[in-house]
Amino acid sequence: MKRYLIGIPVVLALLFATGCKNTAKTEVQEIDADTIILDADQYVRFETTMGNFTIKLYRETPLHRHSMVRQARKGIYDGQLFFGVQKGYKIQCGDPTSKNAQPGQPVGINDENDTIASEINPWKFTHKRGAVGQASQRQFNFSTSRQFYIITGKKSNAKTLTAQEKAVNKRYRKEVKDSLTRPYSRQILEWQKYKETKKISKLNDQLDKETDAIMAGRPKFTYSQAQSDEYLTVGGAPSLDGLYTVFGEVTEGMDVIEAISSVHVDVNYRPAKDVKIIRAYVLESDSIQN
Repeated sequence: MKRYLIGIPVVLALLFATGCKNTAKTEVQEIDADTIILDADQYVRFETTMGNFTIKLYRETPLHRHSMVRQARKGIYDGQLFFGVQKGYKIQCGDPTSKNAQPGQPVGINDENDTIASEINPWKFTHKRGAVGQASQRQFNFSTSRQFYIITGKKSNAKTLTAQEKAVNKRYRKEVKDSLTRPYSRQILEWQKYKETKKISKLNDQLDKETDAIMAGRPKFTYSQAQSDEYLTVGGAPSLDGLYTVFGEVTEGMDVIEAISSVHVDVNYRPAKDVKIIRAYVLESDSIQN
């Protein structure tokens, strides 16, 4: 992702956190001939060889929202193929090189250098059926700037959701402890070199206590009743919660998504018969049906 998409939208994200409310007049910021709308959802329609669908992009994830809007406006999605098609799980897209892919050629290889800072918020947005998320790089605190997926998913059970809550909280705790450990990295390497295990153990105990103190002041992640009901009765992919940014949802054409997810695929989950995006475009406010 280009640097201006990281720098300026971060400022925009801060505006959300410091009082940009629905009651305020809509503001815009010009970047690279695009218009970023503050405090508003946006919609992108995809016309494909198997039908059309529309995605609502959340105002609460401005970095990912604008990335998709920008690419749609510039025609980057036009002609791309769907890949990573797994029935009962998800479909994926966003590889510009897939436009010229030969039959059977693997597509969707994630070698992007451009990234977006993650906007993960499982308290608000989960991987419910129809959720739109962004693939990540090797580090989960960054998303790719191009590849996105749409969840079809299966119904979950209470045991699965409880296990996922624990996994998310464990992951957040690890992130906190890792940040506390980082300043001691050189010292730990030195102790390991001379096998000073007692010093390492003492530091680890200290960092555990500091981590627990920080976590005690933060709310634990638990699914809301509405989120649980959605997973139990409709479906989704809760195992992805807390790992990837969910930045939108399908509002029209979920039957098309299901149809794409059901096509025959090869060993790399690429449809045996190409499924292509004909064009993607941003819907203007007066063309959106509420």
